[in-house]
Amino acid sequence: MTARTLDRSSRPVWGRVTALGLVLSFVAFFAGCAGTESSRIGACPIQPGAACSGNYMRGAVLSAAGLFDADFDHADLTNVNLHRADLSGASLVGARLTHADLAHATLSYADLATSDLRHADLTGVDLTGADLTGARVTPSQLANATICRTVMTDGTLAAPDC
Repeated sequence: MTARTLDRSSRPVWGRVTALGLVLSFVAFFAGCAGTESSRIGACPIQPGAACSGNYMRGAVLSAAGLFDADFDHADLTNVNLHRADLSGASLVGARLTHADLAHATLSYADLATSDLRHADLTGVDLTGADLTGARVTPSQLANATICRTVMTDGTLAAPDC
């Protein structure tokens, strides 16, 4: 055995483990920070309560995004992917949602008045307490949606006792 080999083997293992732990902690810290910072699409931060009124967000991928209480009034959300997104309490007045994927999204208590939902996928969407007054949507699109205390396109209240 050489002196060099002896020196390496006699070094405490604890120091090497601690150094590795510090490197892993540093990497995990920055990875965690990146995950908590909000993403942006144009001027719109993708986060709860976002102010995105009038934004052009055509084709954006926002599946499973937490966008409750966000303001998307008059935004262009054509072909946007909002599959399983949480848009509870969001304002989408006059928003263009044509061909949008809203399957299994939560739109409870959302304001969708005068929004354009033509050809949007509303399969399994939760529209509890939502306002669809004047929205462009067909009864067949709403066939597989949860309708409970929902204000329909003509202003009538559907399923008031659900």
